[in-house]
Amino acid sequence: MREIENSANDWPSYYLPHHCVVRPESVTTKLRVVFDASCSTDSGVSLNDALMVGPLVQDDLLTMILRFRVPQFAIVSDIEKMYRQILVCESDQPLQRILWRDSPSQTIREYQLSTVTYGTSSAPYLATKCLQRLSRDSLEVSPLAAEAIGKHFYMDDLLTGTDSIEKGQKLCQQLMSITRSAGFELRKWASNNSAVLEPIPVPFRDQRTVLELDSSHSPIKTLGLQWDTAADMFLFEPPKQNQQFPITKRVVLSNIARLFDPLGLVGPVTVLAKQFMQDLWRDGKDWDDQLNESQNQQWNEFSEGLRDLSFIKIPRWVVSTSAVIGLELHGFCDASEKAYGACIYIRAVSSTGSVHPEEYGLMYQVPKIRQTSYQEECMLLNSLT
Repeated sequence: MREIENSANDWPSYYLPHHCVVRPESVTTKLRVVFDASCSTDSGVSLNDALMVGPLVQDDLLTMILRFRVPQFAIVSDIEKMYRQILVCESDQPLQRILWRDSPSQTIREYQLSTVTYGTSSAPYLATKCLQRLSRDSLEVSPLAAEAIGKHFYMDDLLTGTDSIEKGQKLCQQLMSITRSAGFELRKWASNNSAVLEPIPVPFRDQRTVLELDSSHSPIKTLGLQWDTAADMFLFEPPKQNQQFPITKRVVLSNIARLFDPLGLVGPVTVLAKQFMQDLWRDGKDWDDQLNESQNQQWNEFSEGLRDLSFIKIPRWVVSTSAVIGLELHGFCDASEKAYGACIYIRAVSSTGSVHPEEYGLMYQVPKIRQTSYQEECMLLNSLT
């Protein structure tokens, strides 16, 4: 950003309120600044009201993680301060101004942010579109890296892989070179095989053995899918429950929102929470009504049982053998009055005739119910789906 000396005649301009989010568990960014571009001006319109959001140009998280389970050698990394590497057109920069002073005794100063800013509605599109453009421009020079950049990024997180160590090393080398040419520095590299990361300098590697795959952008700790790189297993960390008392429907919904399971691998657990929420609706509970004794006991037993999720380990690599002569998909589904579910298994047959079945995807849902309040119904359905 740069300081603005005289902004009296500048129009249009917008001043962004901002605050910090502290994440002590983060390896690199323990304090992140969040800008509130949804704050209305005296005209009643915010910057986000005036911005176009832009279409999605990357696959969703579910697709990314399902694809991540296919190659034998997995590779993850992320772009350091991605938004800060992308310049905003100079004529639009006055819409990204802030007020700042280092202490209350100093005069307030005006600054103008010159790069894509976290908190503006167009930021995700602008950043991901730059990656798509980089992929297209590097297709002839580095086709291997171009495909990974175009298809294997979820925002700034890279989830990719190869079927040989040599190809993996080549991919890492190309990715480092191509992304750096655009000002994107890849860091926190990790793989289930250290030989794949030989082209990557040690300071750029992630030294942890267990990595979060889906909660790096969230200030709230969720039931994030974790990857144990040494064992090449998916793990689950039980979410920290909101211990607010008394327990109300609002508290229950808050805790259900922490049960984030993109692959549905613990669907038989999370579906119980969704059913419990429906029971509260049927019982006519208001948001701040205290649960009765029976409901309190039921919810506490469910919350205690979540601790057992830490014992679940699921192989990341669904094929489980390098010498494959046949692959089959087997799907199962069933329904009852309370819920419906489906799961898919990959059945791999090796050249020796051995069979390796692995769970590829799982999903459980409860049937949707109608409520008298449309707004409250939308809130409920969002929590269910």
